[in-house]
Amino acid sequence: MGDGYWDNGSLKLCTDNFTKEEVLILVNILNKKFDLKASINKRTSDNGNVCWRIRISNSSINNLRSLVSPFFIPEMLYKLGINKNEIGKDAK
Repeated sequence: MGDGYWDNGSLKLCTDNFTKEEVLILVNILNKKFDLKASINKRTSDNGNVCWRIRISNSSINNLRSLVSPFFIPEMLYKLGINKNEIGKDAK
């Protein structure tokens, strides 16, 4: 829950400590096993260090939410672009 953030309709996973090859393996698994449109993004920090992050496409957000939101505490749902005050309102 903690190593990611909502960014303009997509979700970024902070996989900064993984190698590019490891991140590519994770992206492949997300695409094939979970049918999530995931891609790899290069990030260069202010000091010049390069790291790799996973971006989950806006087109896969609803699928991602259905997979992971049951395991999120309400205070962290904002990371999926969900307002915790909206949970359960559709059930009425």
